[in-house]
Amino acid sequence: MGRKPPSTLSFEFSEDDDRLMESALRNSELPDGDPDALSDDLLASPRKSKRHSSPKHPDETVDLHGKTQAEAIRIVQNFVKTSHAHGLHNILIITGKGLHSGTQGPVLKHSVEQWLQRNGTPYLREFHDAPPRHGGSGAIWVRLK
Repeated sequence: MGRKPPSTLSFEFSEDDDRLMESALRNSELPDGDPDALSDDLLASPRKSKRHSSPKHPDETVDLHGKTQAEAIRIVQNFVKTSHAHGLHNILIITGKGLHSGTQGPVLKHSVEQWLQRNGTPYLREFHDAPPRHGGSGAIWVRLK
C-alpha cells in the first residue's frame, strides 16, 4: 500500500512553535529509547484493541499555545471541519498542560474537550489524551470519521 501524499492544508502557527515543541517534549514523560520503536501496547488503551490504538504520527497538528479560549475554539472548529472534509483520519490538537494557568488548571484543554463533545459528533469517532511522545495530557488525539 502506498503512502498518502503530504496534506496541503495550512493552519495558523506561532512563530515560537519550535521553542514550544522543544519545551513540551523536554517536559513530557517520554520513555527511554527510540520513541518510534514504541510498541502498540504503549499506544493502545489498557484493553489491547486496534480500534483504540493510535498510529505513529497524526495526519495534521494544530498548536493552541498562547491562544485565548475564543481563538482556540475558532481554530479547533476550523481545523476539525477542514481535516474531516479533506479525508484525514487522525489529528492532534496541542492545548498545553496549563502549567501557567494558575489555580484554573488547563483552561484550553477543558474548553476544547467541551467543544468536541458538544459539536464533534458529525466529524469524530473518538478523542482522548495523546500518546506521551505527542504531548500526553497536554494534547488531544482525535480520530475522525
